[in-house]
Amino acid sequence: VDFWIRVYSELTTLQGFMHDERNLAIVYEPLTLPVGAPGSPPRRQALNAARARWHEAIGEAIEALETRRAAATPEARRVLELWAGEATPARLREALNEVRFQLGQADRFRAGIVRSGAWEPHIARTFASLGLPPELAALPHVESSFTPTAYSKVGASGLWQFMRSTGRQFMRVDDIVDERLDPYRSTEAAARLLASNYRLLGSWPLAITAYNHGPNGMRRARAAMGTDDFGIIARRYRSPSFGFASRNFYPSFLAALTIDQDPQRYFPGVTRAPEQRSF
Repeated sequence: VDFWIRVYSELTTLQGFMHDERNLAIVYEPLTLPVGAPGSPPRRQALNAARARWHEAIGEAIEALETRRAAATPEARRVLELWAGEATPARLREALNEVRFQLGQADRFRAGIVRSGAWEPHIARTFASLGLPPELAALPHVESSFTPTAYSKVGASGLWQFMRSTGRQFMRVDDIVDERLDPYRSTEAAARLLASNYRLLGSWPLAITAYNHGPNGMRRARAAMGTDDFGIIARRYRSPSFGFASRNFYPSFLAALTIDQDPQRYFPGVTRAPEQRSF
């Protein structure tokens, strides 16, 4: 959760963290990226160079442990300091394959707080009508930064980022009308989906994760691990489909909720937009 609070509040979309994919307490360095579109050649080159540098540093740290010599470079020493008691050759060999970059989101999150004022009152009323926890109103921070027209590269759409197949279960989604783009209808659909997930799974951490990973996927995870404990599932469950985004969906939601409940602490002076009324 602390990692995602930093992602949402400290670094903009021109920056990010080079970190370990499994242990988010391991942040090797913050990076400032060249100005340009995501995936542009200058950005790819900068990320590849940083990733290679930390691969080399981890390799040097492994060599230092195995030869019982002092690490030769500042980067290798940082690796050993960060991993501390976990710094064994076996664990660091795993870490070689876990170096990951996370783009900052502070500018997007701040804009999302402003936009949230337009929609959060309707979300709160809709969720209250179904007896859902009011905290769930913060979920669009993770999904769309409260942008009703948001599209993702995988085809999710709207404030609540419904895929077409899931959206059709709760609203009209066809070639003429796409209610995923209607913040009122999609909010009602999201409430019904979250309520359905909770009835099926009986746990809000699992139900919220199912919003990203799917309820059947979370049922399989629960059955495989023999527990409802999300922490155990997130740390130990292995499945090709249960990747970084699914493992981190609930922690990122908690981080978004933390900021949403005290926005002045993280973004001094920010104000929410007035409520939008439907007609």
